[in-house]
Amino acid sequence: MRNDYSTPQYQSAFRSGNMNSNYTIKATGKGEVSVKPDQSFVLLGSVVEDMKVQTAQTENAIISNKIIDALKGIGIKQDEIETNSYTIDRIVDYQDSQQIFKGYRVSHIFKVIVKDLANVGKVIDVAVENGANEVRNLTFEVANPEPYYGEALQKATLNAKMNAENIAKSLGLSINNIPIWMAEEGIQVVRPMSSLTMTAAAFSGPTTPIQEGQIKITASVQAMFNYVSY
Repeated sequence: MRNDYSTPQYQSAFRSGNMNSNYTIKATGKGEVSVKPDQSFVLLGSVVEDMKVQTAQTENAIISNKIIDALKGIGIKQDEIETNSYTIDRIVDYQDSQQIFKGYRVSHIFKVIVKDLANVGKVIDVAVENGANEVRNLTFEVANPEPYYGEALQKATLNAKMNAENIAKSLGLSINNIPIWMAEEGIQVVRPMSSLTMTAAAFSGPTTPIQEGQIKITASVQAMFNYVSY
């Protein structure tokens, strides 16, 4: 329903400065904070294929344990290494519409948390040197994002007020500075993620160079303000 600002009821409200939920402006506000990451995680592990599933499992277990021991040897703690996925798949091929069995594929992928960003490249290299033949999804993050979200939320609140003021000004109105209603719309965290997907053959040079970039934390709110005429 379209409001008619020329009616006696509205003009009376403007003159008296009447403030209630019938005379409101609703606005959305957004706030963003850029943060340097302080830790990262990467998915890496071993994929083994063999005609016998037991052989593939055994070989994969040997390699996986070797990777874990090597990572611990450079300072990665036990609780910073966790299984991300463990799968056993049949390998099949199709020739002349016939399914041909090619063996089994056993994959054990770990999620490794790296708290010293200077060691990310070293972690990848050491894992590969000790049998890892799959590396992917290198992601950077902030261990404790709450303080930064609070800062983004403050910016979003001020932005909502500014937007409401601009709306009111364009209509020849002014708003009460204190909102009568406000709600968070949620948090959005944009993390730098490398498209890193490599096999062992890709790691034949010096230490893998890694650039972490910035994390963007965005908060958004909706706010409702009473308005009056000038």
